[in-house]
Amino acid sequence: MRMAVGAAAGDGAAQSPGPAAVSLGLSVAVVSSLVNGSTFVLQKKGIVRARGRGTSYLTDIVWWSGTIAMALGQIGNFLAYTAVPTVLVTPLGALGVPFGSILASYLLKEKLNILGKLGCLLSCAGSVVLIIHSPKSESVTTQAELEEKLTNPGTLFLFQLGMIL
Repeated sequence: MRMAVGAAAGDGAAQSPGPAAVSLGLSVAVVSSLVNGSTFVLQKKGIVRARGRGTSYLTDIVWWSGTIAMALGQIGNFLAYTAVPTVLVTPLGALGVPFGSILASYLLKEKLNILGKLGCLLSCAGSVVLIIHSPKSESVTTQAELEEKLTNPGTLFLFQLGMIL
């Protein structure tokens, strides 16, 4: 699977990542997504435990483990973005939602109804479909290419829309 337009070896142009790098990058993306999905559940569990003891959540180890897991998950996500193209990593971020929902039903004793279960299934299926049908992407290798992409009318419109909102 070719993800970037490469040039001859030795001329400094970006090459598409090899199969081992893609596998490693996708694995890191999946694990970081699962870790990110667990963070809010762990933090809420810590808050509930601290409230039951009548202490601050800042003294609860479960809350701190959720906070540290959030930082580690984001670091893993950053590493995944450096290893493989964005178009492969981004859909995997959605896997944290079903994982967090399922974890909340076990750790926090929250009910996951049939629509929640269906939403989890569709989220996972959508991630897989997006990855399978991801377009080939070209790497930006020069400043001129970056400036060309940033001055694209569509990009400028999105920047303006972001400023308005």
